[in-house]
Amino acid sequence: MTYLIYDGACGFCNKLVMFVAKNDTNNHFIFVSSLSVFGADLLLKHHIVGLEEDTIILLEDNQFFIRSLAVRKILQKLPKYKFLGLIMYLLPNRLTDYIYNFIAKHRKKIIRNNNCEIPSAKIRKKFII
Repeated sequence: MTYLIYDGACGFCNKLVMFVAKNDTNNHFIFVSSLSVFGADLLLKHHIVGLEEDTIILLEDNQFFIRSLAVRKILQKLPKYKFLGLIMYLLPNRLTDYIYNFIAKHRKKIIRNNNCEIPSAKIRKKFII
């Protein structure tokens, strides 16, 4: 199973997760809020501490990936956006992490509306609450 762990209190993160969920046509991901009991247990089990508010976390085959590497891996599993993930591999990690960190630092200013979209029943099946 591949878990995508996100900040459940962030409108930007919610919109990102909904984008991925809608484009995850092959159902690769299970979405878990870092604020949920399951999410906290998952982070604890894999000794992931202190990252849950700063980055999206991809947990795949007992390995975790953060920041731009997680984004690359996520994009590569989305059929319509696979090419973006491949393009990201052409750029140095330092650069992609810098861009990721900049966006993460300003994410609450980028999207001030913290209203979360209510997903369809089909998409809700991809989430663990």
